[in-house]
Amino acid sequence: MFDELNQKIDEYLAKWQVLVDQRKNKEFFERLKPTAIGWKVTDLAEYDQLLHEWRGACDQIVEVWMNDRWMAKLHLKVSKQHGATEIIKLMQRRPNSSDAVGLDHIDFMDMEQTNTKAILAEEHDLKWTEEENGPCVWTSVWFAGTEAKLRQGTVLDVIIAELEATNNKIRGAKFARPVLEGSNAIVSEVE
Repeated sequence: MFDELNQKIDEYLAKWQVLVDQRKNKEFFERLKPTAIGWKVTDLAEYDQLLHEWRGACDQIVEVWMNDRWMAKLHLKVSKQHGATEIIKLMQRRPNSSDAVGLDHIDFMDMEQTNTKAILAEEHDLKWTEEENGPCVWTSVWFAGTEAKLRQGTVLDVIIAELEATNNKIRGAKFARPVLEGSNAIVSEVE
């Protein structure tokens, strides 16, 4: 399956490079670092099949039930993906959704979060939106029939925040820390 995944990543990155080459602030877009691949599947059977197939390449897997579907964040022992990303976000398609399956998006780490909106606003032909889902906050850039998710940090920071929120709920404490603040959360390693 990594062959198909890498083919789709190559296609995506070619579209991304066209977008980058057309930008006023090309340097900003070149500094964005790909960190995770979002891969969407039709149903639980396909989700389980890919999770089983990819499990051996991972050293950590975290699954969550969100928006009436399963999602897994898989950290690869060694990056087998083009673009040097180490994380696959495996997502079931939402119930009653007709979203396309396969490569849904790529997450890019945006270390200039405070300037991002101003930079994107100067790119008058670019469609972008601010998004959030629980502790997860990002800026979506829409181009060539796909999406780039610009986020401060990585999706692993989101996992830490989600685990910390659950832990605090169990302990009876309120969750008040920012998403990217340090954490003592422990994620089980895959054997």
